[in-house]
Amino acid sequence: MQERGDGKIINVAGMIAFSGPADKSLMPRRAVYAGSLAHLVAMSQALGAELDGTGVQVQVLCPGIVATEFHSRQGLDLSHAPRMSAEDAVTAALRGLEVGEVVCAPGVEDTRLLDAVFQADVAAFGGQSTALASRYRAN
Repeated sequence: MQERGDGKIINVAGMIAFSGPADKSLMPRRAVYAGSLAHLVAMSQALGAELDGTGVQVQVLCPGIVATEFHSRQGLDLSHAPRMSAEDAVTAALRGLEVGEVVCAPGVEDTRLLDAVFQADVAAFGGQSTALASRYRAN
Protein backbone atom coordinates (compact mmCIF):
# COMPACT_ATOMS: atom_id res chain seq x y z
CA MET A 1 0.00 0.00 0.00
CA GLN A 2 2.84 2.37 0.81
CA GLU A 3 4.55 1.56 -2.48
CA ARG A 4 1.28 2.33 -4.29
CA GLY A 5 0.74 5.44 -2.19
CA ASP A 6 -2.84 4.40 -1.55
CA GLY A 7 -4.70 2.09 0.77
CA LYS A 8 -7.10 1.85 3.64
CA ILE A 9 -6.92 -0.25 6.80
CA ILE A 10 -10.03 -0.57 8.94
CA ASN A 11 -9.64 -2.31 12.28
CA VAL A 12 -12.81 -3.15 14.19
CA ALA A 13 -12.85 -2.58 17.94
CA GLY A 14 -15.81 -1.26 19.93
CA MET A 15 -16.78 1.36 22.46
CA ILE A 16 -15.95 -1.11 25.22
CA ALA A 17 -12.33 -0.15 24.45
CA PHE A 18 -12.99 3.03 26.43
CA SER A 19 -14.50 1.22 29.45
CA GLY A 20 -11.29 0.51 31.36
CA PRO A 21 -11.93 2.89 34.26
CA ALA A 22 -15.60 1.85 34.59
CA ASP A 23 -16.62 0.21 37.86
CA LYS A 24 -17.06 -3.55 37.70
CA SER A 25 -20.72 -3.18 38.65
CA LEU A 26 -21.25 -1.36 35.35
CA MET A 27 -19.27 -3.79 33.22
CA PRO A 28 -18.07 -6.98 34.91
CA ARG A 29 -15.70 -9.56 33.40
CA ARG A 30 -14.39 -7.48 30.52
CA ALA A 31 -10.65 -7.17 31.20
CA VAL A 32 -9.28 -9.25 28.32
CA TYR A 33 -11.86 -8.18 25.74
CA ALA A 34 -11.85 -4.47 26.65
CA GLY A 35 -8.07 -4.47 27.00
CA SER A 36 -7.61 -6.06 23.58
CA LEU A 37 -9.91 -3.52 21.98
CA ALA A 38 -8.18 -0.63 23.80
CA HIS A 39 -4.89 -1.90 22.38
CA LEU A 40 -6.42 -1.95 18.92
CA VAL A 41 -7.49 1.69 19.31
CA ALA A 42 -4.02 2.80 20.47
CA MET A 43 -2.27 0.71 17.81
CA SER A 44 -4.49 2.12 15.07
CA GLN A 45 -3.86 5.67 16.25
CA ALA A 46 -0.09 5.10 16.34
CA LEU A 47 -0.09 3.36 12.95
CA GLY A 48 -2.23 6.14 11.48
CA ALA A 49 0.27 8.73 12.72
CA GLU A 50 3.16 6.67 11.38
CA LEU A 51 1.54 6.37 7.94
CA ASP A 52 0.40 9.99 7.75
CA GLY A 53 1.35 11.47 4.40
CA THR A 54 1.89 8.08 2.71
CA GLY A 55 -1.56 7.82 1.16
CA VAL A 56 -2.44 4.92 3.46
CA GLN A 57 -5.31 5.63 5.84
CA VAL A 58 -5.85 3.78 9.10
CA GLN A 59 -9.12 3.71 10.96
CA VAL A 60 -10.46 1.88 13.96
CA LEU A 61 -14.22 1.44 13.99
CA CYS A 62 -15.70 1.56 17.49
CA PRO A 63 -19.41 0.89 17.40
CA GLY A 64 -21.45 -0.02 20.42
CA ILE A 65 -23.56 -3.18 20.26
CA VAL A 66 -24.22 -4.11 16.62
CA ALA A 67 -27.09 -6.33 15.50
CA THR A 68 -25.10 -9.33 14.27
CA GLU A 69 -24.79 -12.97 15.32
CA PHE A 70 -21.70 -12.14 17.46
CA HIS A 71 -23.51 -12.40 20.80
CA SER A 72 -25.99 -15.15 19.90
CA ARG A 73 -23.10 -17.42 18.81
CA GLN A 74 -21.83 -17.05 22.38
CA GLY A 75 -25.22 -18.03 23.76
CA LEU A 76 -26.07 -14.49 24.83
CA ASP A 77 -29.51 -13.01 24.24
CA LEU A 78 -29.19 -9.28 23.62
CA SER A 79 -32.47 -8.96 21.77
CA HIS A 80 -33.65 -6.59 24.52
CA ALA A 81 -30.63 -4.28 24.12
CA PRO A 82 -30.65 -1.38 21.66
CA ARG A 83 -28.30 -2.25 18.80
CA MET A 84 -26.92 -0.43 15.79
CA SER A 85 -27.46 -2.02 12.42
CA ALA A 86 -24.43 -3.46 10.68
CA GLU A 87 -25.29 -1.29 7.69
CA ASP A 88 -25.07 1.87 9.81
CA ALA A 89 -21.70 0.78 11.22
CA VAL A 90 -20.34 0.23 7.70
CA THR A 91 -21.78 3.54 6.49
CA ALA A 92 -20.10 5.35 9.40
CA ALA A 93 -16.75 3.65 8.73
CA LEU A 94 -16.74 4.61 5.06
CA ARG A 95 -17.86 8.16 5.76
CA GLY A 96 -15.29 8.39 8.57
CA LEU A 97 -12.56 7.51 6.08
CA GLU A 98 -13.81 10.24 3.76
CA VAL A 99 -13.55 12.86 6.52
CA GLY A 100 -10.21 11.55 7.80
CA GLU A 101 -11.25 10.03 11.13
CA VAL A 102 -8.79 7.60 12.63
CA VAL A 103 -11.21 6.66 15.41
CA CYS A 104 -14.73 6.21 14.10
CA ALA A 105 -17.35 5.99 16.85
CA PRO A 106 -20.66 5.85 14.96
CA GLY A 107 -22.87 6.18 18.03
CA VAL A 108 -21.07 9.15 19.61
CA GLU A 109 -22.74 12.37 18.51
CA ASP A 110 -20.52 14.76 20.48
CA THR A 111 -17.01 14.23 19.10
CA ARG A 112 -15.66 16.59 21.78
CA LEU A 113 -15.92 13.63 24.17
CA LEU A 114 -13.52 11.60 22.04
CA ASP A 115 -11.25 14.59 21.48
CA ALA A 116 -11.04 15.08 25.26
CA VAL A 117 -9.99 11.46 25.75
CA PHE A 118 -7.29 11.72 23.09
CA GLN A 119 -6.03 15.08 24.38
CA ALA A 120 -5.82 13.63 27.90
CA ASP A 121 -3.82 10.67 26.56
CA VAL A 122 -1.30 12.96 24.87
CA ALA A 123 -1.14 15.26 27.91
CA ALA A 124 -0.43 12.33 30.24
CA PHE A 125 2.26 11.08 27.86
CA GLY A 126 3.79 14.56 27.68
CA GLY A 127 3.58 15.05 31.44
CA GLN A 128 6.05 12.34 32.29
CA SER A 129 9.45 12.96 33.83
CA THR A 130 12.51 10.95 34.76
CA ALA A 131 12.04 12.11 38.37
CA LEU A 132 9.90 10.10 40.77
CA ALA A 133 6.53 11.79 41.23
CA SER A 134 6.12 13.38 44.66
CA ARG A 135 3.22 11.11 45.61
CA TYR A 136 5.62 8.14 45.53
CA ARG A 137 8.38 9.72 47.62
CA ALA A 138 8.78 8.86 51.29
CA ASN A 139 7.44 11.52 53.64
